[in-house]
Amino acid sequence: MTLISPSHRHATDVSVAMISDELFSVLTPNETLGYVHTVGRVYVSLSGSDICHAVEVGQSLSWDRAVEIVRSA
Repeated sequence: MTLISPSHRHATDVSVAMISDELFSVLTPNETLGYVHTVGRVYVSLSGSDICHAVEVGQSLSWDRAVEIVRSA
């Protein structure tokens, strides 16, 4: 897993880590909030700490919006 970028936009900071070319985890310092899966030009937001049990909570054409969907789920 490779840390992509910490976010400093919100009071609750999240970081994004690259798991594979198409899968990213959205993290706080204490937990995994969920994942963003890239499918073509669409970013699919998944909520849950375990990728095998994560649930889709939204889709977006914007990377930032997809991360925000996970963060607010």
